[in-house]
Amino acid sequence: MSQRKTKSATHAARSKGTIVKTKTGLWQAIVTLPDGRRHRLPPLQKGTTEKKAREQAAWATERRDDLDVPDAPKPVAVEPYDADTSAAGVWFKAWIADRIARGIATTRDNAAHWRMYIQPILGNGSPKTWKREHFRKIVAALDAKVQGGELSWKSALNVWATATKLANDSAESKQDKIRCRQDDPAHGVQGPDKGDDIGKQFLYPAEFLNLITHPEVPLLWKRVVAIGVYTYLRDAELRVLECGDVDLEHGVIRVTKAWDRRTKKIVPPKGGKARDVPIEPALRPLLEVLKGERGKAGGVLIAMPSERDMARGLRRWLKRAGVERDELHNATPTTRPMRWHDLRGTGITWRAFRDDPKFEIQGDAGHAQFSTTEEYLQLVTATRRKGFGVPFPPLPASLCDHRSDHHSASNRTRSSISGADGTRTRGLRRDRPAL
Repeated sequence: MSQRKTKSATHAARSKGTIVKTKTGLWQAIVTLPDGRRHRLPPLQKGTTEKKAREQAAWATERRDDLDVPDAPKPVAVEPYDADTSAAGVWFKAWIADRIARGIATTRDNAAHWRMYIQPILGNGSPKTWKREHFRKIVAALDAKVQGGELSWKSALNVWATATKLANDSAESKQDKIRCRQDDPAHGVQGPDKGDDIGKQFLYPAEFLNLITHPEVPLLWKRVVAIGVYTYLRDAELRVLECGDVDLEHGVIRVTKAWDRRTKKIVPPKGGKARDVPIEPALRPLLEVLKGERGKAGGVLIAMPSERDMARGLRRWLKRAGVERDELHNATPTTRPMRWHDLRGTGITWRAFRDDPKFEIQGDAGHAQFSTTEEYLQLVTATRRKGFGVPFPPLPASLCDHRSDHHSASNRTRSSISGADGTRTRGLRRDRPAL
């Protein structure tokens, strides 16, 4: 017991907290509480420097035992809708149970939409009492929340999709317990207003090379970034990609499954269809090495970093590699910082720049609608920028040799293990075993 306390005290003394920027551009300190929870302090005043923000985070970390924070939420034995015995609650329980049985991935979101936005307007009565006026009120309430900055317009559309599905199923469901009326009460009701699209980000080939050749970037991150770009697989697909899915003889990767982070189970890939992704010639040597490292045991091709650190970790190592293009790291009203999913967009955009057949890109990317592929085709105009580079460049030989990371690991030890901005974060500490 005393040894545990000593380790805990040592960790507390070493930790200096974390700082982030809010959507409005203000610095905000985050402190790890003794029970492991992460607590956000109120945003600092406009004009506060990064140095002052770090001092605030360190000060709060030293006094974390005295911070006025709410108690940890108590575990709930049942879902909130299980305890609702009203006519609407009983019907919704049957509706949600049917979606769970059919493996619908958005079930948890549907339950949250119902509880927070839909039921307060529809009331506790049976679906037989729902009228079009109820659904017009839902739309008006969602538009008001979007205009007030409480909800994004895309989230509002997701809520509306749940509301219209509820209405449609009340009239058209195959299940007798759910079908209880003759007409769809939401039919013909116009949904919430659509706002401005948030622009996607992608890496230039020159920036990609800077990342995977920098000596201080861990080999694991170099490899997963290279595979993520050259195969444009989703994170959930990469996490369960097995050696047997990589067919080097025929030059394709067979995508048949994905990882559901909510249910912690393997599920079909998005869209419910398997697909083949062609292996880029430059990626083949790395895939051969990874399959060789696994040997006859097979299994997952490569162990991915923590799901909670993908976007933050990617931006951290981009900064360490000197890739500091402003739009990759800072949000604006029409753009957001680089996310892990944008590596998928990077590979798709590179294929468009290479002038690959458009419908082949759609099929290989697993897009159900061509309109989704077109969103990436529109990004090709950015490839005219100076210093863009050549798509899908040859990968450095160091990615195929695990010993190549030893030198960079020793460099990181000498320069102290910290984030790209000097912050010691849990995410970076998770990277250390990979070195």
